[in-house]
Amino acid sequence: MAENRVKPKSGFNPIDPDRKETIIYHARNLFQERSFDGVNIREIMQLAEVTQPTIYYYFQNKDGLFLAVLLDILTEIDSEFNRASRESDFHKQLQIIAQAFMEPPTPNLPMLFGELKRRVEHNKHFPEQGLTPSQARSAFLYVNQTWPRSLENILRDARRAGEAALDDPGFTASYLLTILTAYPHSPFVNFRVKDKEQARDTLLNYLITMLRMSSASAQI
Repeated sequence: MAENRVKPKSGFNPIDPDRKETIIYHARNLFQERSFDGVNIREIMQLAEVTQPTIYYYFQNKDGLFLAVLLDILTEIDSEFNRASRESDFHKQLQIIAQAFMEPPTPNLPMLFGELKRRVEHNKHFPEQGLTPSQARSAFLYVNQTWPRSLENILRDARRAGEAALDDPGFTASYLLTILTAYPHSPFVNFRVKDKEQARDTLLNYLITMLRMSSASAQI
């Protein structure tokens, strides 16, 4: 996850083959802190120690860099879904997935996808200047298809093993993903719990209790 990523060294050489990842690294921190409009390309240039043409060479424009940052986050989370699918213990699977959404720095996916939708809508009349729906589709596939399908498969296996009682695993998977993406950024979480580990355990206890009910979907 993000906290395990090695921060690029100072004195970054702009001709280094890793400069694209370095740009994403610094842009990712800024976009998550301030959203799209709050980030200036010049700031990223200074932090990554590259020129503006270098950034535009890799990403074409600010919108392209924003999409690259979002895909970087989504790819990391997706790798955790894949890791969870290889586990045999249902509780461990849920723990891995929950941790993926809460690992510091916690990605604010509702905010980032809201920005993505806004940029696509804004650029409808100027597709050459920003993101098009077809370009943004790669990001939406994760939350609309890939992750719901992965989680649904995990829930079906859990139901067969007697770990969960579900009327509709597909609907429940979508519901769980809504909770997982929103929970870390709820204004009530930081108020009620002392740290991220406690927040994760609180969420896991809720999910396990709900999924073990005689009819989880009826409780939703």
